[in-house]
Amino acid sequence: MPCGPDLGALTVMDGRNQQLAEALAEQESLLESAAASERLLENVIDSVGVGIVVVDRDGHDVLMNRAQRRIHQLASPPGNDDPNESQLLLWHPGSALPMPPEQRPVRRAVLQETFTNSLVAMGQTQREARVLSASARQVIDHRGERSGAVVVFSDVTSYIDMVRSQEQFVAAVSHELRTPLTSVIGYLELAQDDGDLSRETASYLQVAQRNADQLLLIVQDLLADQVARSGTEQLTLRPARLSEIAQQAAESVALRAEKRGITLERKIVETPELPLDAQRLQQAVGNLLSNALKYTPRGGTVCVHTAVEDHHLELAVTDTGIGISDQEQTNLFTDYYRTETARNSDIPGHGIGLSLTRRIVVAHGGQISVTSRPGEGSTFTIRFGLDEVEWADRA
Repeated sequence: MPCGPDLGALTVMDGRNQQLAEALAEQESLLESAAASERLLENVIDSVGVGIVVVDRDGHDVLMNRAQRRIHQLASPPGNDDPNESQLLLWHPGSALPMPPEQRPVRRAVLQETFTNSLVAMGQTQREARVLSASARQVIDHRGERSGAVVVFSDVTSYIDMVRSQEQFVAAVSHELRTPLTSVIGYLELAQDDGDLSRETASYLQVAQRNADQLLLIVQDLLADQVARSGTEQLTLRPARLSEIAQQAAESVALRAEKRGITLERKIVETPELPLDAQRLQQAVGNLLSNALKYTPRGGTVCVHTAVEDHHLELAVTDTGIGISDQEQTNLFTDYYRTETARNSDIPGHGIGLSLTRRIVVAHGGQISVTSRPGEGSTFTIRFGLDEVEWADRA
């Protein structure tokens, strides 16, 4: 029997080697193509002016573009080049208090929340912070399962500044118009007191006064609206206790709660005095209590309570009402916004109370938040810092 090589086996082996080489070449080509696509995607993402961060289902960063790295650096504490989400210097816009970790955009996205245009301030101090609009969407894989989330940050500081400038301009013009209009109306009233006026002339003066009164009303409404929206309304700050404000607000709705068959609980702990506008804050707390009573069915419970924490005071209104979905909570403090449940019910309202409440709280340097689940009720919490230096400055 010949001892030479098996030519058939060698031929088969050569064929397999050729197939393996072709497969490796194809795989290398696919890897190069994937790498090129990845570089292209990275270049496209890095070229956009908004910050983009992608996290996996556990909250770990998967992707962060160049703009987001700049934003991340802006919010990094001094001496900490790689802070985690809870260490970033984030603030509620218009508030001097840091944003709690569970309310921060990326954390909310990790907790499977989807939202749009949620404002947050980032910077070393609240006064130097940039205002950003954050939006989040959940990432769904090919199996239909959640694999993470993407959060987009847009710097809207210049837009916010422009809007505030426009509001201040309108408020200034309205203020300047109000004084001469008041004078015109006064002289029109004096002119009509003249007993020698003809009926025709008196009629002309009455028409002029009606229109002047209407114009003054428009100017006053415009002034009030613009000042309220700007958050710069003049507060009359005097030493007051948040606990007393809560007590007075509860007393004002006690009869209403009784008539509706709702138990009104008061767990009020005495709080230290702070410079507050008691009348405006009582209006804010009254709005929260009124809403709680409106959306709590007969037999339910509404509770107002206060607490003194390490560095802040809290006033909370809790109810056992219909609750609010996560998606609806993102727009809850927007002017004229009402939840779908409220719109579909016969519960009256115009969507103004919560936005006004937020403006009053922010004007005091505080913050307001909500936690809720549909069918399980809601809790609205107002917080004020106990920074003595800051409160002294405000006074």
